[in-house]
Amino acid sequence: MASRLGQFFIALFVIAMVLTIAITLENKIGIPIALTLRIICASVCLYVMYKIGSDYPGQKWPRVALALAVVFNFAMFFSPLAKLPASKGDIMFFAVPDAVIFLAARTFTYPAFDTHQRAVRQQLIVGFILALAVCAILMSILLIPEPPAHR
Repeated sequence: MASRLGQFFIALFVIAMVLTIAITLENKIGIPIALTLRIICASVCLYVMYKIGSDYPGQKWPRVALALAVVFNFAMFFSPLAKLPASKGDIMFFAVPDAVIFLAARTFTYPAFDTHQRAVRQQLIVGFILALAVCAILMSILLIPEPPAHR
């Protein structure tokens, strides 16, 4: 229990430091806080993908998925979604598409030689389809323009 409490306080400290750095960068250099927070969110998502991929040594699919996720995350900074103001859900801006990429890479490379492996592959396909649907819904909601303000 003490280690979990310690981890919680370390996480709070890291969040406070990240926000302090982001605010300082905005005030001193002029880098918008939304950009700084999105870079951090993208980095955290890529780190999680790297850690999961390290559980599969010698396999190529985690590296391919990570490379595709890096390209996708970099491209997201040039999309219309990057012009939105910062919000609490910015981590989902990167996490959901990264999960879709990761699931797609695992699904397409999973071997299916016996009944059990075919069942696991079918579950991966269903998970991929659901993640793709959630990603499409989330991204389309983010692209809906704000209604005009009433006077």
